[in-house]
Amino acid sequence: MGLSQSDKAAVVLSLLGQELAADIFARLSKAEQVKIIRALVDGRQVTDQDIQEICSEFLSKVTHKNSGLDVRSLLQKSTFAGVELPRTSRVNEICEDIPDWILADHLSRQLDSVVCSVLGFIEPARAAKLLKDFPAQRQAQLLVVLAKEKVLDSLVLDELESDLEALRTRVSSGRHGSRVGGPAHVLALVQSLDNELRGEILNAVGAKDPNLAGYLENGLVSVERLAQLLPNHLALLLSQLKDQDIGWFLRGEKKNICDAYLGCLSSRRRQDVECLLEPAKKITQKQKTEACERLRKKAMEMKDEGKLIFPWEESLVG
Repeated sequence: MGLSQSDKAAVVLSLLGQELAADIFARLSKAEQVKIIRALVDGRQVTDQDIQEICSEFLSKVTHKNSGLDVRSLLQKSTFAGVELPRTSRVNEICEDIPDWILADHLSRQLDSVVCSVLGFIEPARAAKLLKDFPAQRQAQLLVVLAKEKVLDSLVLDELESDLEALRTRVSSGRHGSRVGGPAHVLALVQSLDNELRGEILNAVGAKDPNLAGYLENGLVSVERLAQLLPNHLALLLSQLKDQDIGWFLRGEKKNICDAYLGCLSSRRRQDVECLLEPAKKITQKQKTEACERLRKKAMEMKDEGKLIFPWEESLVG
């Protein structure tokens, strides 16, 4: 063929549309631009075979994973010099810059087809995390749709990437907003309620959203629930708390709950705590709430350290 790299570049730019050619030309260095202009002015004669070889070489380079050429705008085109260009999805690349909670919030308002397109392009491990944020029934529905492999039309892919690109821009500019609420926040609110009111609210939530109610039920750590600990675990937990705290969080609890805790104390400590439970010893609701919170925090701390096992989180295997 006997053509220089500048000659080949001139041929490529000649075959591209004016707008795209100008965009690529503008990204080149001044020295490269001068060489290409000279090649265009010289007007070297090229055969059809030369053009075909140049096109093949160009396509192989722009589609090579290690190519340093930025051809993002080029790949939006469907053909080049009569040859169909591969359309590489940028969905995963764009989504890498979007936090999980923002992407999950965005997808929760999209059609199943859009959600499945995103889940189908991003890494499976991350897709699984995002899938968990959907209700169980919709999770199954999305998996059924996702299992049916299909070819996504280029125009549809363009729209999807444009939508996600706009979301990424809002995130990077700090205009997306702040995270508010969420199941964990609701759990913290319900955790602070007294037993009777907590039970009423959980029943009401269960009627509207069984999944949320199940999450709350499983996550709650209350005086009543901790009474289910194995006696040796409950005794270990109480050894980390003051007598006053025990007396305060047991105030107002049912007799069987109090007996479970008192039965794990030494004779001396039991007598001291029982004195705190006498009706004459008045405490405020705030004092009880704070004592309950200290009990809960210590239980969670010891669980994380592997010193306690919560029976309601354990399941026996056959």
